[in-house]
Amino acid sequence: MSSTVRTLVGVVVGLAIVIPLVLLMFISPASKGSPRDLPIGVVGPQSAAESVDGMLKERQPGAFEVEAYANAEALRSAAENRDVYGGFVVGPSSQTVIATGASPAVATMLVEIGAGVAAQSGATQTVLDIAPAADGDPRGAGFGSMVMPVFMAGAALGAAAALVGRRRRVIAAVLPIGAAAVSASAIGVATWIGVLSGDFALEWLALAAGILAIAAPVSGLVSVMGAKGIGVAALLFMLIGMPLAGVSAPPEFLPGIWGGLGQLLPLGATGTALRSAAFFDGAGSLNAAIVLACWIAVGYLFLTVSRRRTPAVEESVDAPELTPV
Repeated sequence: MSSTVRTLVGVVVGLAIVIPLVLLMFISPASKGSPRDLPIGVVGPQSAAESVDGMLKERQPGAFEVEAYANAEALRSAAENRDVYGGFVVGPSSQTVIATGASPAVATMLVEIGAGVAAQSGATQTVLDIAPAADGDPRGAGFGSMVMPVFMAGAALGAAAALVGRRRRVIAAVLPIGAAAVSASAIGVATWIGVLSGDFALEWLALAAGILAIAAPVSGLVSVMGAKGIGVAALLFMLIGMPLAGVSAPPEFLPGIWGGLGQLLPLGATGTALRSAAFFDGAGSLNAAIVLACWIAVGYLFLTVSRRRTPAVEESVDAPELTPV
């Protein structure tokens, strides 16, 4: 068997193994996703809270993590701070508190459950949405579609800066400038079509940090490994990070530890930070900001320790070649 045939056979076998794994990564969260320890709140007498907790456990064991609150104002404040996705006020004035901006899927689920809670107490359900979705994106589909462009922008910016730039200090300066410019134009378009409707500055900062958190590691990996670094970044940030990002569906819908892992990667952290900026005035974004800052630091660390371009080489790139006489 010739070397060419062996290489082609190896490629086919490799694809036959890798592609099903990639499909599994992308399809499983969408087809098998269901809530696990989803935080919600309940306001009412102790007996009423226990009744709601028991009803939820019977309906779907392990799906919800129920927290008791003293009054409706405390529940609303918890939802606004992203401590819970919403909850129920049990009693004669039954109320379901939702946050569509946090997750349209969870909001719909809570409204359905709230109707049953209200029926048990003989009351009529009222719904309070403390974080409505954008008018142009009531189902949140447009917001969920912003994940892929974030990866593409970050990867393209990082790779171009590393492959085209000659000096590390130039690359280091270009990355945040490029991330800020791309983020501003992207937020502008998303606002124009109605996908985003929050504070522009907060959304811009969140998206710029997300793009830079991908661009910096990509640029660092390319500086260390050459073009192979792009493949490593694509594997980590896209093939693994994208299905675990928890943007279209909450991280609590992912099985096992995968939801938490996704929030430690740039795309998941970017989705959380941008959602907080768009619908909650930045509340609940501290952990995501820390994750993004760490990835940015890792990228710049790679640039610093890169042996691909030493300072001596950089300084001599533009020096004229001397011909001996």
